Amino acid sequence: MSKSVRLIDIANACGVTKGLVSRALAGKYNVGDETRNLIMQKAVELGYDFTKLRTKSTKKPSVVIIVSSSILMKEDYWQPILKNMYATLNRSSIKIEYFVFESKNIDMDSVRALKDNSCIAFVVLHKNPDAIFKELRKFKKPIIEVDPKFMHYTDVTQIKYSNYMSMYEATQKLIDSGHKHLCFYGSDMHAMSFRERHDGFRGCIRANANKGVVGYDIIFDNSDLQYADNEMFENMLKEHKQITAIVCANDIIALNAYKTIKKMGKSIPEDYSVVGFDNVALGKEAHPALSTFNVPREEIGDEIGLYIIRLLQDDKPQFAELTIRCDFVERDSIRKIEE
Repeated sequence: MSKSVRLIDIANACGVTKGLVSRALAGKYNVGDETRNLIMQKAVELGYDFTKLRTKSTKKPSVVIIVSSSILMKEDYWQPILKNMYATLNRSSIKIEYFVFESKNIDMDSVRALKDNSCIAFVVLHKNPDAIFKELRKFKKPIIEVDPKFMHYTDVTQIKYSNYMSMYEATQKLIDSGHKHLCFYGSDMHAMSFRERHDGFRGCIRANANKGVVGYDIIFDNSDLQYADNEMFENMLKEHKQITAIVCANDIIALNAYKTIKKMGKSIPEDYSVVGFDNVALGKEAHPALSTFNVPREEIGDEIGLYIIRLLQDDKPQFAELTIRCDFVERDSIRKIEE
């Protein structure tokens, strides 16, 4: 049996005190962002048993965050959400606890043990394995999914992004800029958000069909998380030379499209206008800077916290779905086509 990882082990690995590690892992945000991220990542790397965080009783109401270790490693994306959620809940004396699982090796005994947790709700971040959901639903407590990867049950509150309308808006902007042949680049089976973004693109293409607008689709298998199919993408552009705009399911796919377009000897936006989604730092730093949709991470954290506070007051979920608006960030990767 492998040796249990202790707080002092994490502290030694990070060069900080045991008390600081305890505060960071317990979700107390009186810890510097950089230090907290380091501690959380090191705890995941060492294999710390996050269920230990639930052994201490508390008189405060609490929520349990269900999160995969791989999600915790994406500190630039999820930590702003967690930080603001904590701050909002803390003002109402609601505590955050963590249940961290390994996607490829879920400890179902630990999941079942959550039945005895006195929390008021479970918050699931993005990845939502059906095995975990089946158990959580047995506990008859509110479940909140944030940016759910897959659809599960109608009795679960989903906090989602404006996937359909954002991509509809991006496609319409490109059409209004003179683009007649547009292509969607993504993976429908990767996540529900990708499918909704594809639907938004197709919906706008249909609405503009009487204007001679044509839409093409490059839908690839993303099971290996490569976020691209360079060969499929290149073949589409060579076969349909009339394409002038590419709408991508997220920024990483868009940046991979940049690489293929450059390899083909083409330029952005002179030959192709490109739009992404998520507003990651790499997109802003790209040449040209990528046009995209901003995911308001801090505001999402606030909204989750406020929703949970209402749950505490009403003891009943109020909505089946909350949609967070994502605003368009126009940069240098799109151009207007002059007739």
